[in-house]
Amino acid sequence: MQTARPPPLALLPSGLAGSPPGGAAGTTPLTLLDEPGEWSAFSRSLAKQPGCWESSVVFDGMHCAACALTIEDALRQVPGVLSADISAASHRGRIVWSDSAVKPSGWMQAAARAGYPAVPAGDAFANDRRRVETRQALWRLGVAGLCMMQVMMYAWPAYVASPGDLAPDMAQLLRWASWVLSLPVLLFSCAPFFRNALRDLRHRR
Repeated sequence: MQTARPPPLALLPSGLAGSPPGGAAGTTPLTLLDEPGEWSAFSRSLAKQPGCWESSVVFDGMHCAACALTIEDALRQVPGVLSADISAASHRGRIVWSDSAVKPSGWMQAAARAGYPAVPAGDAFANDRRRVETRQALWRLGVAGLCMMQVMMYAWPAYVASPGDLAPDMAQLLRWASWVLSLPVLLFSCAPFFRNALRDLRHRR
């Protein structure tokens, strides 16, 4: 009979991030990954560097190259982390660390404090969330493109009309229509930029 394994980190409710699951004292979702038996799920031992591991993780909340640089800086400041390479395109990271100086929860907490929680790259929930984020990004791009074309259509008469050809009330109506169509772009398509700005303010960056 196989012993049930604890749920993956990404499947645990966010409210449990700082409290022991199941009432186990001193245990948190991150420290579950400190068990050597869990490392093989997202890490591989480096034969040329005994005691060193190379881990593959996915970071949540990344949207640009600056996010990758922020995560790399946060990880490289952790004692025991030998290198950190983050891809802004795939949101994945390759972290090399020494098991005698740091455990996975140590450098994962550093990334979380920077505003970018990490989960093992092989976690099915993380892969599903990545697909959802990709679909959302396509929706944001589509909405922005459609609204941009409509705004240009409403702005075009003001560029080509001769003085007096466009009635003041019609010009005002076109300006209001352009303003209304810019709201979905501002509130939906640009939402990741505002979230990142808010996170940077929260972390005083």
